[in-house]
Amino acid sequence: MKIWRNLFLFTGACVLSSYCASGLYQLHNNNREKKISHFTMIPEPMARAMTLEFPGITSDYLMLKTLTYMGERIMKDEELTPDEWQMIYQTLVQISNLDPRFIDPYIIAQMSLPWDAGMVEETNILLEKAAKILTNDYRPYFFLWYNHFKFLDNPEKAAYYLEKAAAIPGAPPYFSTLAARLNLYAGKTYAGVVFLQEMIKETNDPALLKSLRRRLQALQKIGFLEQKIQKYRKRYQVFPKELQELVDKGLITKIPPDPYGGKFYIMENGRVYTSSNLVLQKKGKK
Repeated sequence: MKIWRNLFLFTGACVLSSYCASGLYQLHNNNREKKISHFTMIPEPMARAMTLEFPGITSDYLMLKTLTYMGERIMKDEELTPDEWQMIYQTLVQISNLDPRFIDPYIIAQMSLPWDAGMVEETNILLEKAAKILTNDYRPYFFLWYNHFKFLDNPEKAAYYLEKAAAIPGAPPYFSTLAARLNLYAGKTYAGVVFLQEMIKETNDPALLKSLRRRLQALQKIGFLEQKIQKYRKRYQVFPKELQELVDKGLITKIPPDPYGGKFYIMENGRVYTSSNLVLQKKGKK
């Protein structure tokens, strides 16, 4: 009887997992007309009860389906809709409800939601939850540092989270001096490079690596151009108006291409950005 009972519970968990994940594929396979699955809105106690004795199996299955769905879209260079991003966010929340100590949903949220969906506050809610549960893991505080520094423009709150991360055993030694280095020119660009280098270490998924490496390449090129602009300013006591002036003065051989398909340009105070807004451009779109 015990064997049959366990088999029944396991089968029920698998069926439930499949139902939980089906919303992601409904969005894609039905011309994206389906809305958010009702299951993702189920309160945590009820969701855990519905998974019976197998919340870990359900969370693993949901995570696999989410990664597969996102990976297919990334590899095809397809842009996700707001409904799809909301579905992904709600699915990651539900995964963290079922298995709060599972680090993957927090990492995937940080890799994608603030950058590609503008869902910074939503990501921070997940990360605050992770920080309270995964007390020996510096990554949630590290992610919170970056979000407050880069996206929310709150260096004081960012420094608070970086200090929290640095105090956890196993954190990279340079965390303790990173805040001071961010006071230098182009701190956000430098922070972005540091953040992406750390994130690349966190994943082996080919699609996510492709996305992260493209983003890192863009920020490294922006950082390179900003350094040359500062050199130009030091030499001529004025910022160049166009990047072509760096070429004309021999500071660079050519203007590097934006890996997202846009064009780099100079903003106020010598900062550099791109017309792509770090979003992959479709052919023919400028």
